Amino acid sequence: MNNQEKKTNYNNTEKKNDSEKNKEKKDDELILQNKKINELKEKILENQKEIHNIKLRHLANIENIKKNIDKKITNIKNTEIENFFKQIIPIINNLEDILIMSKKFNLNDEPSIQGIELTLKSLLSILVKFGVKIEGKKNEIFNPKIHDAISIESSNKTEPNHIISVKKKGFSFKNTLLRKATVIISEN
Repeated sequence: MNNQEKKTNYNNTEKKNDSEKNKEKKDDELILQNKKINELKEKILENQKEIHNIKLRHLANIENIKKNIDKKITNIKNTEIENFFKQIIPIINNLEDILIMSKKFNLNDEPSIQGIELTLKSLLSILVKFGVKIEGKKNEIFNPKIHDAISIESSNKTEPNHIISVKKKGFSFKNTLLRKATVIISEN
């Protein structure tokens, strides 16, 4: 082999080595880029999961806010309804007092008294329709939470500690007592 051939061979070998080195370098760069791409994909997935979790938390917060608002609205409505019913109770008292007085003076057959009686029945019916419970019934056991005893009498017809007669009806709405029933109860 002559020098020229040796040089060419050497150059070819050197080129091959350079080419292989370049290829290895490119392969290494490609591996690094793929690794970075995979890391970025993982970060994207993590971020997507975090975004999803944040959305779920916000939706849960919104749902809780809606429930709280609905609860507050219901409480406000109930309070206003209770206040309205409390304003109606004195009217019922007045109508009942008129009917009691009309019986004392034997005026039950008067058309105006009959009209008052019908008005009272209608008013009580409407209250019941809207959820008002009428408290205090004859022969019911006395309950100091909903009844106010104005007198205690002995009675052969009524069991002990039961209501003999109701002087004023009591009223409750849902879990709120609007007014205690005024009653006379039997002795123990």
